Amino acid sequence: MNGDVTAIFSLYRSCLRQIRRLPTEYLRQFFRLKVGDDVRVILDPRRQHLHPTKIRRVRKDLRKLEGANAGHAKCFNYVLDLAYGRRGPLRWEILDPLRSEPGAPLPPRIIPAVESSRPPVYSKEMRALLTSDASRTTRALTPAALLNPPILPARADPNSPEAHALGPFSKRREVNIRRRFFQQELQKIMLPLQVVVDDHLGSGDPPSARTDKSSLAQVGIRSVGLQDSGVFEELEALAAVPNKTRHSAKDGAPNDRGPVQGSSPRFSSHLPERFLRRRYQQLLVRTPILVYKPSRTASNKEQVAKGKFQVTLSPHAAKRGTPVHRVASEADLAWIQHAEELQGRTSKQNRK
Repeated sequence: MNGDVTAIFSLYRSCLRQIRRLPTEYLRQFFRLKVGDDVRVILDPRRQHLHPTKIRRVRKDLRKLEGANAGHAKCFNYVLDLAYGRRGPLRWEILDPLRSEPGAPLPPRIIPAVESSRPPVYSKEMRALLTSDASRTTRALTPAALLNPPILPARADPNSPEAHALGPFSKRREVNIRRRFFQQELQKIMLPLQVVVDDHLGSGDPPSARTDKSSLAQVGIRSVGLQDSGVFEELEALAAVPNKTRHSAKDGAPNDRGPVQGSSPRFSSHLPERFLRRRYQQLLVRTPILVYKPSRTASNKEQVAKGKFQVTLSPHAAKRGTPVHRVASEADLAWIQHAEELQGRTSKQNRK
């Protein structure tokens, strides 16, 4: 047992060494908490059934952290996805409240005698995410597909020719198909980190975007994910290309945004800043913005019913479909140089 505990603490220290090399304080805090929780479960004798799974998870996280700190884009994207809820337990914590609509009337039962046969309820936030291309890994659904899933046979309609020819469709199969479609489509959406309330009054007024919880309570909607924590704002600031003020400073031009840039978050890493910024720009593609536009003609009680959700992407997000490049290390450059030398020798021999 002492040897096992020593190996676990050695694994934990290796993780901490890699965590200290991560480029932002948020990433360092997230993985300290995550690895610490996993190690505490491993050391708990009452949870022996979880020990093999947790040990594999910590070892996998260590490999991904080592790859991310070595400049591997795929490993770095995995680290970002885990920390910002694109995968893992944080994604489930963001998704779970959106799977239901508080206060919405229950749909009628498909099987009259079975209470659990009611079809799934799509919340307003979920409807916006499922029907928008910006928040989908595949093609967006149509509003009609939410009422009648495309995988549901035409025979499910009792007035269809198939139902008249073959008989009524099984109600139990219809319940299972609707539930399966709901679960499958939830896996294909990219979740936001917060809701933004858009208070754009008119064409001549400047747009006003609010994310604090009091503003959400004013318009009668609920918060999502890491609402009002500043995580998404920091993500956008890290992905933004810094203004080129070097030439203006040389020319003696005034720089009004100097104090703002000094207080903006910056990377603290041995990796190239351009590589890191590119990873955060690609992360913004996988992190849509859920915007709520309240109705100006409705009263406070009717704003929730008449307001609408929209899904957009950050202006700092990368374009979809761009290739992901890896930063070449010293060993990679040595191998490339060796291959070029061999290729030069073979071409000379062929000429002779």
